[in-house]
This record gives sequence, C-alpha cells and structure tokens, in this order.
Amino acid sequence: MLRQAPEPSVRTALPSKTRTGPRLVLQPASRRAARHTSTNALKRFFAIADAWELSPLQQCRLLKIPSPQVLQRYRLGQAPRLSATQQERAALTANIQYSLTAEPGPQDRAWAWVHAPAPRPPFEGDSPLYFMLENGLPALREVARLLVRESEPR
Repeated sequence: MLRQAPEPSVRTALPSKTRTGPRLVLQPASRRAARHTSTNALKRFFAIADAWELSPLQQCRLLKIPSPQVLQRYRLGQAPRLSATQQERAALTANIQYSLTAEPGPQDRAWAWVHAPAPRPPFEGDSPLYFMLENGLPALREVARLLVRESEPR
C-alpha cells in the first residue's frame, strides 16, 4: 500500500517578522507628467509609423487601439492617456526603430527591414511587421531583443 505525503498547508497570514530599514514607496506619476510622457511617446510612435508607412489599421494593431477613429483622436491629442501596455508598445516600437537606424546606412533601411520577408526564426518567411502585428506585445518584445542581440559586438 502506497502512502501519500501530506499536502503542505497553505499559509494565509503574513509572516510576523517586522521589516527594518527604509522602504521604497512608489508614487504614481502626476497627471501632468503622465500626460507629457504619453504625448511624447505618441509623437515618437506616429513619426515611426509614418516612416514605416503603416496604415491606420496597422497602427491600431501595433498600439492596441480599438479603431482608426480613436487613433485619429490620439493623433489630434484629444484621446485619453495611453495605458501602461500601450506605452510599452510605443517604447518597443521606438527601440526597434532606434536599433535599425543606429548605424550609418541608407535612410530607408528601417523601412526595408520591417517590410521584407525574413526566412529565419522567429519570422519564418513573414516580414517582421507582419510578425509583430499578428503576435502583439510578445512579438514586439522578441523583435526588440533580437535587434539588440544583433547589434552587440561579438
């Protein structure tokens, strides 16, 4: 007869050990600072979207905006602040653009890289843009990491 080990009990109380020393308390950004950050991220994103010649629908998918009408409101500065996820998407897009334009070369190099089919993983024959549009935030992160790894000296 096999004996089963007793299941560990789940602790419901916090540990009684008191903390000593200074505590880090994160304060939310002021509304003005948050709006300024959001506005700068949008300006940068729209400049990149124009350079990459993205359609309004592609821009919506990259930033996770519900419709081209809402996107237009963002362009005009009439929409609410970007969510944290949208800010991350805009920052990753900016990082990708920076990685593609950091080295001297043709002006349209970033456009060509984003739109050209790539046979290697993770793209598997799709363009990096299609890969990012289809796979969302994880794909944006993966492409940004890939470009950083490629730019590191060996």
